[in-house]
Amino acid sequence: MWQNVKFYVIAFALVLTANLITTGLNLLENLFPEIHPLNQIITSLSGVTLGGVIMVLGLLRDSRLDDERKRTKSAEEAAKSAQEEVKSAQQDAKSAQREAKSAQNEAKSAQEEAKQQRIRAERAEAELAHLRSENQFAAVLDRLRRLEELNGISGPDPGKPENRGE
Repeated sequence: MWQNVKFYVIAFALVLTANLITTGLNLLENLFPEIHPLNQIITSLSGVTLGGVIMVLGLLRDSRLDDERKRTKSAEEAAKSAQEEVKSAQQDAKSAQREAKSAQNEAKSAQEEAKQQRIRAERAEAELAHLRSENQFAAVLDRLRRLEELNGISGPDPGKPENRGE
């Protein structure tokens, strides 16, 4: 930056000096007509021309525009990468939501299955208890019959329809 300012200061000093010299030579031209060609050359190469060349060199060496372009480009790249990260984070969140929903569905189906198995188990236990009670009743009847046979007591025959109460 400071180097570019030096170019502008030198160009300004050159323009000012050349204007002073050109003005002085214009004043001297009336006194000395033989310096007229010298005055034409100096006027052609006046400070405006030389100062303009130096200013152009200063502008060419000025790298602020390039620095700003580089900074802008890096900021755009950072913004793009941040947007890509946001998109990937959103996709990750969506996939996590999907996984959570599927896990909830699996948990619900597992609960339903467990409930059905519990109901089946309760039914099986009730049926088993019923069968046990029937088996115990039949066992008690068998025992009574055997006791009756041993003791010689005969009760009503359960196989006859008139004894069953039908």
